[in-house]
Amino acid sequence: MASTIRSEEDTKEFFDSPEELETKVSQLADWVRQSKHFIVFTGAGISTSAGIPDFRSGINTKLETGPGAWELQAAGIEWDVRKHKTTSVAKAIPTPTHMSFVQLMEKGILHAVVSQNCDGLHRRSGLPTSRLYELHGNSNVEKCNICEREYLRDFRTSTGMGGMFGHKTGRMCDDLACRGDLEDTIINFGESLPVVTIKDSFDHSKKADLCLAMGSSLTVTPAALIPQNVGKKNLLVIVNLQRTPIDHLAALRINGKCDDVMKLLMSKLGLDIPEFRLKRRIVMTAGKKGDKYEVCVEGRDQEDHPFSFLKSVTFSGADPDIRCDQEPYTVLTRAGAALQVNIAFHSHYGEPPLMLKFDITEDGSVTVDLQYNPFTGMWAVSRSDEVKGEVKDVAEKLASAKIQ
Repeated sequence: MASTIRSEEDTKEFFDSPEELETKVSQLADWVRQSKHFIVFTGAGISTSAGIPDFRSGINTKLETGPGAWELQAAGIEWDVRKHKTTSVAKAIPTPTHMSFVQLMEKGILHAVVSQNCDGLHRRSGLPTSRLYELHGNSNVEKCNICEREYLRDFRTSTGMGGMFGHKTGRMCDDLACRGDLEDTIINFGESLPVVTIKDSFDHSKKADLCLAMGSSLTVTPAALIPQNVGKKNLLVIVNLQRTPIDHLAALRINGKCDDVMKLLMSKLGLDIPEFRLKRRIVMTAGKKGDKYEVCVEGRDQEDHPFSFLKSVTFSGADPDIRCDQEPYTVLTRAGAALQVNIAFHSHYGEPPLMLKFDITEDGSVTVDLQYNPFTGMWAVSRSDEVKGEVKDVAEKLASAKIQ
């Protein structure tokens, strides 16, 4: 599929006039207001404005990210990074389209996002995992091949070991009773989609009275059957620059860039598009171990799932001082110790390190919620103490750190 040269007509891009766009999005806004079960289906086109190239854009595309990967491959053309505006997936910032979905879901308007994308931007944007269905996996998630426990990482989990269909990452499950091999979650052509994810996605398509399909060629099955099923019985709206094979099922076909459409839609709905913030949660626990305390620092996401986003943790004031460069980040210390915990991140967005202070008084834990503004380079910090212990001077300046 990737090596097939498509015709000029297949790759032609269409753009509605401003007047057409206004009329079409007004109709879409009316349908969104009336909808009882609104779902979104997304493809690579929603991430091009973040600097991530798609797969099928033609050689003469107007997108700043340039031709799609498969079009270049089919034409035998090598990628020239100097000609196009791109970034790595790790450094990509969720787009206004991604953030619009977060707001729509928080307002109870949007019920599910089904995505073909594996760039992780939906999850990074703040969409709850309970209503996000990543059909083709997530480049930041790996899974135990025995107990099926998932691990979210702040780095690409795929290593390419064993070729395209070799998914082992070289890491092992943290559960000492399991220790199964961890595998990346990317679904390649010819591989089966995750059973539960695809079932739940189809269940939503059966309930949906409105499906908004954005930035997808709608050619890859079985994923494309989800919007297709909605279009056969209810309202399907397709937003894409190129034609798709199920345009005839669409109640409305919008020819425009995803961000332009979503900005206009949110305006008509009277909703703001929230600015992206990188959300991090740090949990510090202290537990009695003999005559000392074992202190552990771990990362979690906003839904309290384990999340490997810490690069290193240095404990000062312990017995002795220690730097941990890999999980688990733990240290033994005496009761009454005033720990200074220096935390370094992978810093894909330039996040500066933080210093936390933790008084060890008895068993307990402290949760520190962080939000980083990549546009200003500043942290915002809040905390909650379940019990005991105290975080003092949370997030003091360390090196060039700026705290707001």
